[in-house]
Order: sequence, then C-alpha cells, then structure tokens
Amino acid sequence: MSYIFTTSLYPSDKTAEVAKRYLEAIVKYPPDASLGTRIVPAAVITTLQGIKTIGITEVKKGKLEDAITRVAEMMAMFHSIEGFEYTIERYATVEEAMKTIGM
Repeated sequence: MSYIFTTSLYPSDKTAEVAKRYLEAIVKYPPDASLGTRIVPAAVITTLQGIKTIGITEVKKGKLEDAITRVAEMMAMFHSIEGFEYTIERYATVEEAMKTIGM
C-alpha cells in the first residue's frame, strides 16, 4: 500500500477557471474505490504564490500504476490553464519503508 500526493499551485486570478475544470474532472474521473481510498480529496490554502491544493490517496496493494495513471489523466485536464502547475508523488507507508531496510 502506498500514498499518492498530488499538489497543485496556480495564480489566484485563475481560481474560477480551475474550479470549473475541477468540477469537470471529478465527473470524468470519479473516485474509484477499486484503486484506493481518497484520504484527503482536496485541501486548499492561499499562499503568496497563489492557490495551493493537495490531495492524498491511499492506494490498494497492486494498484499503484493504475492509480497514478488515473491521477495523471485527471491532472492533464488542467494543462491549458495558464500558470497551473502540479506534482504527483508516491510515498511509501512506514511498513514499506521498513521492509526496504530489512525490518
């Protein structure tokens, strides 16, 4: 089991455009329980650089590649919004990390 952290940052003057696209994205890519559980569907904060959002999904065992592909496809919907940037990161659970050091 792993976690997928998605972080996005965009200019505050693009908020309405991003919100509209987000509504379109969640219709096209609704939560898929077969891939994992959305721990944090979307959390938002304002920063001096713009609006920052995060999402965290706990991925089911054996579903990492499919889950990352789905997130990447969803985030691709935002590519046309000027100034919109994002990252998709895979985090190991503590148990996974401990196994890598033989514990």
